[in-house]
Amino acid sequence: MTIYEIFVQMWVIDFEIGIFDKNYFQSLVKSGQLKVEDYKKVTGEAYVTPQDQPVHA
Repeated sequence: MTIYEIFVQMWVIDFEIGIFDKNYFQSLVKSGQLKVEDYKKVTGEAYVTPQDQPVHA
């Protein structure tokens, strides 16, 4: 198991108990610290890039 995989496991727990929210993990994806596919493992939702998010009028 790699250090990255250990971090993903810890982040899942952190999210489940409410230490960090989705915004935190989105910032990790943007900075390259969390892979897009692992965002779903952590939050249970697919990562949506900012340009893909709908604009509310």
